[in-house]
Amino acid sequence: MQTLSALRQDPYFTRMFAYVNVLCWPILVWQINRFFSALKRQGITNALYSVNRWGFIKLVHLGDREDPGAYKPRQRTFRALTDPSYASDLPANLAPFETLTAVPILPHEVGGGGISFCEMTEGALPSILDST
Repeated sequence: MQTLSALRQDPYFTRMFAYVNVLCWPILVWQINRFFSALKRQGITNALYSVNRWGFIKLVHLGDREDPGAYKPRQRTFRALTDPSYASDLPANLAPFETLTAVPILPHEVGGGGISFCEMTEGALPSILDST
């Protein structure tokens, strides 16, 4: 059975104590302890309830009991880091190069669009109309 001070400090019940009149707090503590012990005894995990100004709890709706035969997924297990599935597929002679990244090889000549460096002009590309 929870005490008055323990229930008041619980963040779940602080709104209840703020709503109920101070003189009725012993009734609220008695109702909370009685209500939640009955839920625990019956194995019910979900319940919808309301509280009035005098500290009485009214049960609105009870959820279903937890079915012991219900499907529960298996716990996830992790392989050990020594598992062979973590091994590399590279041959032993290429293993040191495994961490290298592929760098594209760029030509030393700077040019654009397939025009060699010596064909490029200083300004705009020559036009056919400027052949005068």
